[in-house]
Amino acid sequence: MALEQALAITIETLKSAAPILLATLGAIIGQRAGVLNLGLEGAVYLSAAVAVAVGMPWGFLAAVAAGAAFNLVYYVLANEMALNQILLGFAFTMVGYGLGSQIAYGMVGRVVERAVVHGYETFAAAAALALALRWLFGTRLGAAIKASGDDPVSLDLMGVDVYRVRRAAGAMEGALASAAGAYLSLIYYGTWSEPLMMGWGLIAIIMAMVSLWSPLLAVGTSLVPSLFISLAYALQGYLGVSPHLLSAVPYAVCIAVLTAAQLAVMKSRLKAFVPRWLARPYVREERA
Repeated sequence: MALEQALAITIETLKSAAPILLATLGAIIGQRAGVLNLGLEGAVYLSAAVAVAVGMPWGFLAAVAAGAAFNLVYYVLANEMALNQILLGFAFTMVGYGLGSQIAYGMVGRVVERAVVHGYETFAAAAALALALRWLFGTRLGAAIKASGDDPVSLDLMGVDVYRVRRAAGAMEGALASAAGAYLSLIYYGTWSEPLMMGWGLIAIIMAMVSLWSPLLAVGTSLVPSLFISLAYALQGYLGVSPHLLSAVPYAVCIAVLTAAQLAVMKSRLKAFVPRWLARPYVREERA
């Protein structure tokens, strides 16, 4: 019995790790480009709503298109308009909640047609995407994305349009985050429930930092919150505590892991991995 429970939790962990890893890979691209997109939570939520409203088989593509466009608007405002990324991120999260809730309003509690996959194979596909992203960072485009987050002034002086590079990063980030949202509603849950769709994008933002913006490390770090998500579901029937308290455990774990990672960065040479222009808008007219 114990072995069966361990196997069930392992499978459930891989299933819940898939959307976290997909969104984390997107956040890594954006943060490597120097953009801290707290609005990624809104993109995940909105894309999940679009996916469940459209349904199979086109829901996934519709969700990716809608989420990528939504994310791209954020990047235009955060970069070309140089708006405060923190405040803008909160605003986009709330807008994503509002739009998503309206789009999926008629789907509350309804079971939708699920894609014919179990979920754990999606984690394997996401891990393969992590390898592809590691390769991308070795190409000219990947080097431009990293330079956008480390030294956009020099990148601009070389004749590369920093804003265009960041828009490309935003489109890729939005597509991956939207794929995570579509997975949640069409594969993982197979239904629409507002509380269930919330928080996944926020976890991804934290995991991108914990993994030191490494796609390969993100494969492992994505398993940490997903394990506690799976344990929370498994323990609900045994512990006489509020399910909301158990649902908060993965986020508490994220805070603890992020704190440990920050302490490790402060006491070692890991500072070199932090994008130096993270959350700082690049204004060409102020170039020194």
